[in-house]
Amino acid sequence: MSLAECPPERRASLLLFGNRHKLELMAAFAQAEDGRVNLSDLAHEQGVPASVYYAPVNDLLRAGLVEKLPRQLPERRRWYRRSDSSVWPCVRALAVELSTIEVKAS
Repeated sequence: MSLAECPPERRASLLLFGNRHKLELMAAFAQAEDGRVNLSDLAHEQGVPASVYYAPVNDLLRAGLVEKLPRQLPERRRWYRRSDSSVWPCVRALAVELSTIEVKAS
């Protein structure tokens, strides 16, 4: 998919964060009531493969903004939880603001 074909939020994410899917992943963490996100569920909601979130979630792990939760057997799905950080209200506001602007494709 070319940049021109991307939704405006993904263009903004690419321009600001260097990854088309980092903003929607961060918004998912910021907006989750319990702060938990499953990459497979998010990917299904967004209509993309879960693998598009692997690099962004690893960046968030390294930055200490999310943590990988231990698996609860017999469940095989991996869950992540946002950290207690003042970043998340800002991310929520940023995601809302960026959804209202038009990002040029060229």
